[in-house]
Amino acid sequence: MTRSLLTLLAVLTLPGAALPLTLTAAAGAQDASPFEIRHDSDIPDGVRGLGHEFGAEITPPEDAIDYLRALEAAAPDRIRVFDYAESWEGRTLAYAVIARAEILDNLDAVQADLARLADPRGVSAAELDRLVAETPPVVWLSYGVHGDEISSTDAGLRTAYHLVSGVNDPMVETILDNTIVVIDPVQNPDGRARFVHSFTAARGIEPDPSRFSAEHDQPWPGGRFNHYLFDMNRDWFTMSQPETVGRVQAMLDWHPVVVVDAHEMGGDSTYFFAPAAEPFNPQIVRTQRAAQDLIGRNHARWFDRFGYTYFTREIFDLFYPGYGDMWPTMHGAVAMTYEQASPRGLVWRRQDGSTLTYGEAVDHHFIASLSTAQVVAENRERFVRDRLAFRQGAIDERSGPRAILLDRTGNRWGAERLARLLARQGIEVDGIDGGFTACGSRFRNGAYLVRFDQPAGRLARTLLEADTRLPDAFMAEQESRRARGLDHELYDVTAWSLPLMFDVDMAACSALPTNASQRFDPETEMSGGVVGDAAFGYAIPWTDAGQAAMAAALLRQGVAMRTTDAPFTIGERVFPRGTVVIQRHGQADGLDTLVRDAAENTGAIAIGLSSSWTDEGPNLGSGNFNAMVAPRIAMAWGEGTAPTSAGAVRFVLEQRYDLPVTIIRTERLRSADLSGFDVLILPEAGGAGYSGELGENGAHAITRFVQSGGVLVGLGDATRWMASSGVDLLPVQRERAADAIPDDGAEGPVIPGRIIEDEAQLLAAETPRNAMPDSSPGALLRVTANADAWMSAGYDDGAFALVTGSDIYSTVPLDELTTALRFAGPDDLVGGGYLWAENRAQLAYKPFIVSRSSGRGQVIAFTQDPSTRAYQEGLDLALLNAVLLGPAHASPYR
Repeated sequence: MTRSLLTLLAVLTLPGAALPLTLTAAAGAQDASPFEIRHDSDIPDGVRGLGHEFGAEITPPEDAIDYLRALEAAAPDRIRVFDYAESWEGRTLAYAVIARAEILDNLDAVQADLARLADPRGVSAAELDRLVAETPPVVWLSYGVHGDEISSTDAGLRTAYHLVSGVNDPMVETILDNTIVVIDPVQNPDGRARFVHSFTAARGIEPDPSRFSAEHDQPWPGGRFNHYLFDMNRDWFTMSQPETVGRVQAMLDWHPVVVVDAHEMGGDSTYFFAPAAEPFNPQIVRTQRAAQDLIGRNHARWFDRFGYTYFTREIFDLFYPGYGDMWPTMHGAVAMTYEQASPRGLVWRRQDGSTLTYGEAVDHHFIASLSTAQVVAENRERFVRDRLAFRQGAIDERSGPRAILLDRTGNRWGAERLARLLARQGIEVDGIDGGFTACGSRFRNGAYLVRFDQPAGRLARTLLEADTRLPDAFMAEQESRRARGLDHELYDVTAWSLPLMFDVDMAACSALPTNASQRFDPETEMSGGVVGDAAFGYAIPWTDAGQAAMAAALLRQGVAMRTTDAPFTIGERVFPRGTVVIQRHGQADGLDTLVRDAAENTGAIAIGLSSSWTDEGPNLGSGNFNAMVAPRIAMAWGEGTAPTSAGAVRFVLEQRYDLPVTIIRTERLRSADLSGFDVLILPEAGGAGYSGELGENGAHAITRFVQSGGVLVGLGDATRWMASSGVDLLPVQRERAADAIPDDGAEGPVIPGRIIEDEAQLLAAETPRNAMPDSSPGALLRVTANADAWMSAGYDDGAFALVTGSDIYSTVPLDELTTALRFAGPDDLVGGGYLWAENRAQLAYKPFIVSRSSGRGQVIAFTQDPSTRAYQEGLDLALLNAVLLGPAHASPYR
């Protein structure tokens, strides 16, 4: 192969393609095989650096990072290694920068040029042309975000070795002459370590290809997830995990033009690479799609050369912005998911009897990685200019809303957390102080302004607008598929609007506000403190999760407090339901310091009370006030629970609100002494579910816990078990589809014949009996509050909940159950995303949060999991209501 390569596609015909794109060789041309090049013997190969050939063993995460450092020590003129994060379990995450020596010697200057291309405002056209011509583009290759998708990490190490050690190889020289390659080999070291441990523990004298063998059967929770059991390929815009936070910052430092996120899928499949499947997010531009096609064609050439089978344009779409390919795409990169069939060990026997080895899987990812860098190197200027045009296009965009204003009045704490989240992923946010009117709305206490005419404007739009529209033709086909009895092709949720998920009021601006603003710095401390004379004590208004966090902190320090079920008024200030009152009398010394420190540390506001007298509403001695306790929280963990649900709720409580959670193996709940706990949480079910793990003895144990004064909290489909016969903790019933044919009248094996006259009668005849509602792929639905329910404190204006799956629960009479939050009516139900019409009709007015007293305790159920992916921060307060206010409404003997 030479650097002057034959052109397969002379000129792209897609609109907006200003320059020709070249494919790296004509079909049939014989390039030197990457498996046969000569390597510098001074560079440690797999055997010398890892103790085995690439693909012969599964490299532990720490060995992978050590190997990159060994390459750096041997060839500092070609590779530099940078640490970028530390996992929850203390493991280092690092990436390698591979480039020619003059680039590595001037990395600061190169990064400065990359930053100017990323933000071209104020840069002359001539200077931009110079930067496009001279600045090397960054190709970012990332591996192993799912810890049990193992082959990609070793492929990344092999790619690094190949580029660092290759001698007189035209492809290597082309890549190094024209690009910077960044290799992030282990995105999830904790999950990979968990997989390697379980695999090693199960190994015998030879690799076992049986899919039923223990080495292929990971114990709960498996290696896919990180320490807190997050699927980090859904965490990009949420940035809840330290691994993601570090990775986002690293990409913002390097501004890659191409990003690869290498995965694995089922072992009976082949290999997937770009182009992606429909639907595409509407913020994706034609040049990005064209470049995906170009890269895919080059992969096809190499895969054909080696006899590797593959598929494209199926399953893996580019719509939801939380993926490792979609988030960089919204910043202007050409980002792609690659999926290799997984051996989930060293060898896997496919259903057709053939075998897939770990080495083969590593080879496939290795070739795809090199092919990606090759295409960018041989179309260097095109990729640089396209990313520049993407970001310049966002700056120049004038259609649709021009900006979003995030109100700081109702949910001050949530608004500021949302502003921080946006700013930390490269979106410019401005603060406007004081009261003002703009964009058709009144803002009493300031707002955050996010303009869309900025380099990251496309990402800002897709994260902030209430709805990202799915293509009409695509959704028409999905509805047609459903009508034909086929599954829909939506891969993930269809709604993710951050203002809705954070429960922050927003206003869309058709013109840019003229109010004075100042750039918001996400590293400034959130302001909190104490207001007013505190001669009697303090009140903590129950208005947002930050206020609840302050109460939780003071409870853990032994401060006595009471919460109210009814609002009260002192002077002109109205204190809402849930408000916590702290009476000075009877407290230990240092109360004022404790309250002030807690307010400042959480960013919350405490109101000083000069007297206990209320002008309206209950006084502190009223039965409307209930004493609070520092909750001792237990949670079901392990088999029977869904790992991501268990991990997310634990993370939310522990890491956001400093509330420790004792995790108890689900089957252990049958015999565990639960009397030492105030709250028991059942996350969503997984595997055999709660019935399989708890059995009759477990049900009795949990019932005794509630009857004795405990608070049981069920999330999502845990509600099914709580309401099941034999458990009967909740008098709710799951509904079948409203149009399902009941089997009450079934006439046995022989039924009367029927004449089918048209297709409508045919569809009716084929309608499944007792069918459940169709599963929702994920939409944000409005919920409204029952103002008489303590579990709805803080939600007088309602909120939004992400709804997935098919569970719909019937309404229950008030004398049997309290519905605290219910779904809105059909006309107001959908806040964002796509919901099947029949689900919209059937979900309207149905329960979202229910509670009831049982014995001396409380039973609470969320019919949808409020902690999913930890990105519904607007529902954190509802979860805190359950764990903080729930024990206040129970009456155990303490």
